[in-house]
Amino acid sequence: MRKLLNLCLVCVACTSFSSIASVTGVEFMAQMDSDDDGFITLREAVKNTDLLREFGHIDMDEDGKISEAELIASDYGREVLSLPI
Repeated sequence: MRKLLNLCLVCVACTSFSSIASVTGVEFMAQMDSDDDGFITLREAVKNTDLLREFGHIDMDEDGKISEAELIASDYGREVLSLPI
């Protein structure tokens, strides 16, 4: 019985953590877009090494900045934002 209770507590904790850990595109953009222009530039992407590594793949129109739409459309964005593939 005690093992079952512990397992239930772990499941509840994991479920709670995953809902807290997921962010929306708007929240992610707000965290990364330090000049509030609606885009993530290379200079801003330096704050997140994974984003920096994927920058060229995410920036579909190759204008040197990532829009929220580009982020959401990317594999990286779907993974980070926990969006369905």
